[in-house]
Amino acid sequence: MPAPTHDADRVAAVHGVGWRIGWTVAGFAPFLAVSAVHLATKFAAPSRLETVTKGLEMPALAVGLAGTLLTTRRTPRAVVVALLFVGLALSWFGDIALTVDLAAGLGFFLLAHLVYIGMFQLAFPRRRPSWWALLAIPWFLALVVLVGPHLGRMLPSVVLYSAILGVMAAWSTRGTPLTVGGALLFVASDTLLAFRTFTARLQQPLWRLPVMSTYLAAQALIGLGILSAEEASGGRQERVIRNSGRPVSSSIVSWPSGANPQPA
Repeated sequence: MPAPTHDADRVAAVHGVGWRIGWTVAGFAPFLAVSAVHLATKFAAPSRLETVTKGLEMPALAVGLAGTLLTTRRTPRAVVVALLFVGLALSWFGDIALTVDLAAGLGFFLLAHLVYIGMFQLAFPRRRPSWWALLAIPWFLALVVLVGPHLGRMLPSVVLYSAILGVMAAWSTRGTPLTVGGALLFVASDTLLAFRTFTARLQQPLWRLPVMSTYLAAQALIGLGILSAEEASGGRQERVIRNSGRPVSSSIVSWPSGANPQPA
């Protein structure tokens, strides 16, 4: 039987790319739709629709990321993927809890950030945080100085949460531009929310939109950045291309690990 030609390989690869893009877009459609509706509610008074759509956002994002995982060429470590979805679940609990109890919501998000810290550590074990991560220190000090006097009994909880958030942002620099961008947006969202919740600043209704839009973008970027991590196995690394079922040449899906080293 003749070996597949390079043209046949390219056709199969292009077909696989189109299939993956289509399923990825379809997978994120619920998240994009729910997010659009929820963000639109920020232009009106608080409503039941706002509460309901907020509770649907993280599950919808989880569906989109799961679809991406099923169609990606990359093979993230199973424990990293598990931590990603645990972090999303804790964030979901935090979204719901914040509507009834601030301390409970803060606790769930604190746990989510701890999970994300461990996730970054395991996803990118051979990389160190960037020197840019040191910027988390002046951000933390400025937040404590500006918001701290307004916290009252919440001071220890908010300071602890902010410290863990800063560590999460610092650890995100071990990863990709997507994880860094997501973490920075998370910091921006929580900073705006802190001023709105505990001080007299940023009380205009229009600030509700950037608080939530940066949060949603943050979660999506962190998830996509983590799914770009790849697991090394033995002396060879393989990318599994899930396409329409057509055979793909082994020259496309595998290579010697020494030529393309990846973190374990």
